[in-house]
Amino acid sequence: MIENQDSDWEKIAGKLHNELSVEEEIEFNEMMSGKGHLIKFEKAQKIKEDLSKAGPISENGKIVSWHRVGAGIKTYRLRWIKAAMKYAAIVAVAFIAGNLFRSHSSLDQAPHFSEIFVPYGQMSQLTLSDGTKVWLNSGTTMRYPDRFSEDSRSVSVKGEAYFQVAKMPDKPFTVNSADLKVKVLGTSFNFSAYPEDNYSSVTLVEGKVAVQDCEGKTIVKLHSGQIATKDKNTKTLTIKEEKTAFYSAWIEGKIFFDDERLDQIALKLERWFNVEIYFADQQLKSKRFTGTILKNKPVDQIMQALELLSPIKFQHQINSNGKDKITIYKRS
Repeated sequence: MIENQDSDWEKIAGKLHNELSVEEEIEFNEMMSGKGHLIKFEKAQKIKEDLSKAGPISENGKIVSWHRVGAGIKTYRLRWIKAAMKYAAIVAVAFIAGNLFRSHSSLDQAPHFSEIFVPYGQMSQLTLSDGTKVWLNSGTTMRYPDRFSEDSRSVSVKGEAYFQVAKMPDKPFTVNSADLKVKVLGTSFNFSAYPEDNYSSVTLVEGKVAVQDCEGKTIVKLHSGQIATKDKNTKTLTIKEEKTAFYSAWIEGKIFFDDERLDQIALKLERWFNVEIYFADQQLKSKRFTGTILKNKPVDQIMQALELLSPIKFQHQINSNGKDKITIYKRS
């Protein structure tokens, strides 16, 4: 009985591989008149079709999977396998493919990363997979996963972002930049790290954060109302107490300047209004301003307000093929 079964499987495997002779083809067709044999053939055909959809098998995968197949053969004592090697090969490879599919499935479960860039003159807001809310300022790039790992949450930022981090005590949230890292459990803070700026800063609105270097070593721990600013040139980090709400006011369309140099203000205006600003007199760059303006106002109104506060004047050149150009002069 076993020998007959082995012969049947040999014919089925031969048919699937197009290896039957004329005589064997006739025998196969006669065999298929029986319902039981037809079911066997359909099962084998399904296995072959499934295998055609499987991806390539790595060498390590082959070795591991063949060991598993060998163990399975010994365990279940498939006595007919020696006499039906072609069908055994189908079963073995199917077993390999099954394990390979599960292996690939686990790999496919690895998070996929997305990158969002906010054009100059715009803002963006998104919610991450853990519920953390993020506001991105003009000219900001953020890289983040579609889902976080089991023990940590991490994103990378170039530019300025405001975070309301979902509280997960066992799963710290880390924001990475070229100069600093910020590690939190659940809090609200502003993070600014534009590559073209001379500084990076962390403004803690609520909660606690650990400011770290690029290697993950904690430099300082901040509490609410503190701002940590790192000078990119001197590599020094300063901490000061401030009204931190001013530093996150941009998410509500407000721009706050606190005794800030005009050249730094110009950089912000370039991002927020998508313009290019030039200084006809380089000494004007060191002029300092404190105040709050509304981001939804035209840039000309902003410049007019600055004119009222200092001895400057500006010229706005409209460029239909690119960014508008604003030149700042010393008012005589």
